[in-house]
Amino acid sequence: MNYTDEQLAKLREVELDLYNKLTQICKKHNLKFVSGFGTTLGAIRHKGFIPWDDDMDFLMPRRDYEKLVEVIGDELEEKYEFLEPRTTKGYVMSFAKLARKDSTFIEAADEYRSYHRGIFIDIFPMDYWPQDKKKRDRLAFRCYCLLRLCALATYSKPKLPAGMSKAKRIVACAGCFLISGFLKIFRFTTGKLYKKYLHLAQLTPASESDYYVTDLCWCWPRKDGMIGLQYKEDDLFTPTKVPFEDTFMVVPEKYDSYLTIAYRDYMKLPPEDKRHTHVPSELKFPEHI
Repeated sequence: MNYTDEQLAKLREVELDLYNKLTQICKKHNLKFVSGFGTTLGAIRHKGFIPWDDDMDFLMPRRDYEKLVEVIGDELEEKYEFLEPRTTKGYVMSFAKLARKDSTFIEAADEYRSYHRGIFIDIFPMDYWPQDKKKRDRLAFRCYCLLRLCALATYSKPKLPAGMSKAKRIVACAGCFLISGFLKIFRFTTGKLYKKYLHLAQLTPASESDYYVTDLCWCWPRKDGMIGLQYKEDDLFTPTKVPFEDTFMVVPEKYDSYLTIAYRDYMKLPPEDKRHTHVPSELKFPEHI
């Protein structure tokens, strides 16, 4: 399905409500967070949402993220829910979602997930990143493998990259099915594997990282090594507020540095075929926002 203008406006209204709830909780517990990815890009380039964007992303230092996981259960009214691997059965992503329980947002590739999926915002933990390239590549590769095993320990049909040929997709699906079966037979649960991931993700001390952080959720392998974007912790988590729609958005004070690393020439609009959305197969809005 494609969004109507009315649907996109309503979706964003719900997401802004979730942002306000996250802000309220973080302020109460003195937790740091900033917007990230397309949310920061939209705030700077468009003073609001990117015109074709339909989600919101936020970044937290790992220590603050862990505190959020600890306290958020006592802070949410009935209409909200917090999705995280340690609190939500069937949820296998390595970052959290704050969602509206009284809504539905099911992406086409996620129809077989076993947990409730409502309209959401994403919350990503940022971990320290070794400055030694060999250590960095080894850590990122191990985390990359563990996160994919976490998914296969619960689901035998994971998301596959878009654009794969039919033959490659058949081979990949067969391989995933076999690995998933192996993990289930030998009782490698998502919970156990995620604990291993958390241990690795938090293994690097700040002193060894020169206070650089990365989003280990999104590292990926290439022929020349593991790729992950890194940011100076103070540059990323010294926040400021800028206009966003009819409110204000918390962004990194050094947003130019952040956006240049993430997007290079970030003020230039991408070609139309690169403007992606999370198109849902099922969408239901709350009765009251």
